[in-house]
Amino acid sequence: MVRTLPSHHAHESLDGTRIAANAGAIAFNAAMLMLMLAPLSAPQLIQKSLDPVTDIVLLPRPPRPIDPPKPPPKPEPVRTIVKDPPPQIQRPVQQEVAPPQEVVVDQPALPMDFQGVEQVAIATPPSTGIGRGTIEGATLQVLRNPAPTYPVDAIRNNLTGTVELEILVGIDGKPLEVSVVRSSGHRSLDQAARKVVLQRWTFQPAMENGQAVQARGRVPIQFKLDQ
Repeated sequence: MVRTLPSHHAHESLDGTRIAANAGAIAFNAAMLMLMLAPLSAPQLIQKSLDPVTDIVLLPRPPRPIDPPKPPPKPEPVRTIVKDPPPQIQRPVQQEVAPPQEVVVDQPALPMDFQGVEQVAIATPPSTGIGRGTIEGATLQVLRNPAPTYPVDAIRNNLTGTVELEILVGIDGKPLEVSVVRSSGHRSLDQAARKVVLQRWTFQPAMENGQAVQARGRVPIQFKLDQ
């Protein structure tokens, strides 16, 4: 077995100055290395300013202005209507009504038996004719009323009927106008009645305030045959 002898360097004492110098050099180099690796300037933290927040508050819509109440309409003036008093109507003195009468007319010999014509005076309500000189709707008083001639064709055809005539009587009592207001249904009978009244009848003139005036009235004339 071989023994190794310790080296003569192990017994040499460490040099403190040399160790301190080496440690300082190492520290200096480390510091320089750190300076080289470090950034030139420290990063600055940039803070971005935020826009101020604006609070939006929704306000309620203001109410619509209320229109002032309209003034009440002015009342219309009351119109006073003055009516004229009704005119006073002076009624004529009512004349006497002639009683109904039947007139039998003698006729020449005819193929048929002929009795005659029956005429009846009718009373109509009188109305004044002031301002016109005529009394309307008067009751005519007959003074002379010969019966009309019965038409031959009416006798042969056995025609009968009643004719109503409207007669305007003048102040002398004679007919001025004669018109048929209701026909008998046969023209020959209507014409015969109108002709005899217009040509041969006379009436009592109507009187008003002591003076004779015209008067208008109606008279029926009936045509009939004896069976």
